Amino acid sequence: MGVVMARPQKEINWDIVESYIQSGCKSGAALARKFDIQNDTFYRKFRDQYGCSFQDYHVASHEAGDEDIRRMLHAKALNNKAPGNSTLLMFLARCRLGMKEPETVHLLAANQTQIDESQLIMQLQHRITELEAGANKPETE
Repeated sequence: MGVVMARPQKEINWDIVESYIQSGCKSGAALARKFDIQNDTFYRKFRDQYGCSFQDYHVASHEAGDEDIRRMLHAKALNNKAPGNSTLLMFLARCRLGMKEPETVHLLAANQTQIDESQLIMQLQHRITELEAGANKPETE
C-alpha cells in the first residue's frame, strides 16, 4: 500500500488580509477565494492567527481603515501645497459640517411665476401681431 501524502498547506499572507479588510472587504469567503482555500479553512486559520473570529476582527479593523481615510483626507485638504485641495476641503465641509450648495428653488425670484407668465403673454402678443400682419397682406405679395 502506498503512503497517502497530505496536500501542502497554502500560505495566507496576513498583511494582505489586513489590507483587504481595512480597504472594505467584508467577506472572509472572498478572502478564502483570494488564497484559493476553503472557507472553513480560512476561518479556522484566521482564529488561530488572531485569537478571535473574522467578524469580530473585521469590525474593528474596518473602522481603523475608515479612520485612516479620514485622517489622510483631512491632511490633504489642509495642505496648502497640494493641487486640488480646495475641492477636497469643500467635500469635507459638505460631509462633516453638513454644508451644501443652496437649492436652486431659493435662487429664483420671489415673483418668478408672474415673470414667466408675463414673458409668455408678451410672446403670444408678438405672435398675434405677426399673424395679423400676415392676414392683412395682399395675396399678390
